[in-house]
Amino acid sequence: MSRSKVKNLLLLKQIHSAVTQIKKGKLDKALETLDKAEKSARQAKSTDALYYILFTRGGILYSAKEYDQALETYERSLEVGSELMKTDPENADYQHYMGTTLSNTGNLLRKKGEMNRAAESYSSARKIYSDLIAKNPENVVYRSYAGENLNNYGVLLTESGPLDTACEIFKEAVETYENLFKENPENLGYQAELSVALSQLGSCLIQQGPEEIETAKQNLERALEMQENLLAQQSENEKIKESITLTKKRLEGI
Repeated sequence: MSRSKVKNLLLLKQIHSAVTQIKKGKLDKALETLDKAEKSARQAKSTDALYYILFTRGGILYSAKEYDQALETYERSLEVGSELMKTDPENADYQHYMGTTLSNTGNLLRKKGEMNRAAESYSSARKIYSDLIAKNPENVVYRSYAGENLNNYGVLLTESGPLDTACEIFKEAVETYENLFKENPENLGYQAELSVALSQLGSCLIQQGPEEIETAKQNLERALEMQENLLAQQSENEKIKESITLTKKRLEGI
């Protein structure tokens, strides 16, 4: 067996081991394994494996709330991903990973108060997912990730402006989750995300002035109805309780 094949087999074993450790909740161990896998990927000059390794490590650090390290890792992942996109721009997997990495990078930059850079990341992710969905309109994974990115992008624009653009982004998020919900009305995740988008849109419209109050109220009332329905099915879900409190507060402010 050639030396390059041996290196590639070792790399695959390391990546598989890291994924197994993640599933078992052994995140520290997974990070150690990914460090070894990164060295193997660089030795094997396997750019696609290196991209996946950095993407996975960034996700672990993000989940562990190690935000500075996660941001650094995601930025390295974006550099590698950009090189891959140049060599294979039509690869849907690369595009999907890039979209997710850009969206998560936006979340991290927003936490650091770097609003302009965060907006650029969200906007780039939006473009990637728009292109992916245009080519794969039935892919619910792409559509769901697109909706999540839009919700986060809208929140950023509500905070930093422009407000008109924020409301347009929230409308796009509502449309995205509305279609997913219509196709699968039993999916509680779609219901939850749609209710959040409706509540966010209602809040945004309130800030646009008196002429939008009635539309804002309709969105908020629908969001509240959905959230209360979700709570009836998941009575211990603290996230839903928080969403209900926030939506009620927005309604009371009208």
